Amino acid sequence: MSIKINGIVKEDTAYDKEITLTYEGQEYSVCLHWDKWDGYDITFLDTVSPDWADDWEDNNDGESLAYVLDGLTDEVLEESYL
Repeated sequence: MSIKINGIVKEDTAYDKEITLTYEGQEYSVCLHWDKWDGYDITFLDTVSPDWADDWEDNNDGESLAYVLDGLTDEVLEESYL
């Protein structure tokens, strides 16, 4: 899995990260939303949510895809500052 960050919008208690996600050779446009009260939400912008994404949590010891993507975006941002 790899990602490219296309944009980030931050507010006091929320943020949106628009990313291009590549998974198993297929590219997806995704909006990752987080807010203080409701937590994470993922929207696939160019397709319906693929089966692998719907099954992610069950296949990854309960870890949500949104949480994984948020961590990956943080890593990409850290690397860009180095």
